[in-house]
Amino acid sequence: GKTSDAESTFSITTKMAVNFAGNWQHVESENFEEYLGAMGVNFAMKKIAKSISPKLEIQQDGDSFQIKTIGAKTRELKFKIGEEFEDEMPAGKVKVIASWDGSKLHSAIESPKGKMTAEREIRADGRLYQVMTAPDGTKCTRIFIKQ
Repeated sequence: GKTSDAESTFSITTKMAVNFAGNWQHVESENFEEYLGAMGVNFAMKKIAKSISPKLEIQQDGDSFQIKTIGAKTRELKFKIGEEFEDEMPAGKVKVIASWDGSKLHSAIESPKGKMTAEREIRADGRLYQVMTAPDGTKCTRIFIKQ
């Protein structure tokens, strides 16, 4: 019927409208130290992590992503929406599945410490917000501006 057509068109439009591609520079973090603590990161590592202002280089082709994080070391991720992939985090090796949640790129993360999530979205101010939730519920936000 008519509704399903409208709905499918809408979901395609939302997906196409969200384009994370570009070079993003980290500008600020909220609650980052607490988040690292919740992840079991020690004091020395926390200081290092806090002092680094990472850059994200994102390439996107619809549901396919390539994200390069340039910080203390460079790491590159390639993934597709809905397909499980592996990543390396302070909590150790993790398994991740990315999905669209409206205009947010949602990642469900299985870590040695338990279930975690990460969400990326571009908000009205044009900045990229990365909201991460530790297994114990501690949240942190990292904000990036497009270069």
